[in-house]
Amino acid sequence: MSKPLIILALYVFASSFSVRADGDDAAMRENPEFEMADTFAVTAVRHYPVYDFINAADNRICLNGADWSAVAAGLDNFEDDMFTILHIGDSHIQADFATGCIRNLFGEDYISAGRGLIVPLKLAGTNQPVDYSIISKSEFDCNKLLKFPLHGGPMGFTGVAVTPQTRDFEFNIKAEQPFEKIKVHYSGGAMFVDRVTDMSEPIVFALQAGENRLEINLPMPCRDVTLNLHSLGSVDIYGFELVGDIVGVMYHAIGNNGATFDNYNNISGFGKAVSGLNPSLIIVSLGTNEAFGRLDRGNMYRSIGTFVNDVRRFNPSATILLVTPAECQRRRSYRRKGSRRRRYGAYGINENIAVARDVILDYGRKNNIAVYDWYDIAGGNRSSDKWIANGLLSKDRVHYTRKGYEVQGELLYDALINTLNHAR
Repeated sequence: MSKPLIILALYVFASSFSVRADGDDAAMRENPEFEMADTFAVTAVRHYPVYDFINAADNRICLNGADWSAVAAGLDNFEDDMFTILHIGDSHIQADFATGCIRNLFGEDYISAGRGLIVPLKLAGTNQPVDYSIISKSEFDCNKLLKFPLHGGPMGFTGVAVTPQTRDFEFNIKAEQPFEKIKVHYSGGAMFVDRVTDMSEPIVFALQAGENRLEINLPMPCRDVTLNLHSLGSVDIYGFELVGDIVGVMYHAIGNNGATFDNYNNISGFGKAVSGLNPSLIIVSLGTNEAFGRLDRGNMYRSIGTFVNDVRRFNPSATILLVTPAECQRRRSYRRKGSRRRRYGAYGINENIAVARDVILDYGRKNNIAVYDWYDIAGGNRSSDKWIANGLLSKDRVHYTRKGYEVQGELLYDALINTLNHAR
């Protein structure tokens, strides 16, 4: 097996303790509205060339002196070993639209190793990607990253923890992409698998236990499996990996509505847990939520450093990619004279985005870390108006439409592949 190589793409804005969002902003952070749709179909034709305000000619990664040759070699070896990508972020990533597009493109151009990490988001009371489902008849206590600690239990590296209320419990897992292995990520007491059924038919399985992980090997590719489990003591379950092959490209995504850098920094053992996925490339898309609070440049810079240092400590071969945020908008708030009630008026450009971009560019330059300037590539200053006019930004003017996420996914994928091709 090749040594794990990590690229962190930080899609950033600032630190959580400097954020004060309320009213409409708070609701948008925790419960964004998305244009729900099926997963993306892969085509050789790119959608972004039709938008002349997108700086497609500048769709590249500035290396800032970073050496990407080892990362390129890792991807070149995809037919003999698994090349794993982990994309960490906020609501943009939780919805899995842009990341789903990138996952499909990697699967088309290379070999897909499986769906990858799936998280019981719906069980925790929030939105879940459309290409899988995790349901259960059991009862759970749940923690979510933005509400942590709600029930006093630990928070997993996925930003979600579901704790069964009884020692016997079950999960039904369905996915569009077939899988032959399920890895269960958890902590707490010992956990055992009593039965596995495929479409209600019991099947033989092989079980392997690791540190905070169970690996369930299935006798054939499956798309609809029910796991009956029991535990000795309380357990907290963070997510499942769906694996289809031992070679190819595996594209994991961890996204949490409202997440900031400091939210992830507050997860105990986050960097160590991430290393358990054996990632070769990590893309971290954070920051929209920091930009809706009082953004402090120094706090943001330190928050990026804390995150990067934690991941590097447990992933010493890490190569880091910082990604700046694109411009978005927010509703202006005000109070009428003599009233304590906050009201909201017209939308305007969120000026904090440009400030955050400058901090990210500065961090990359000073630390010899590569930067993907998504702010500039998406069109720069005043580009959000053009994204809205072309149906690429949604009603909240922060999240993208399906078409917008497709454009974003295609651009990032092409920039990554072009950079890796030139690094060989």
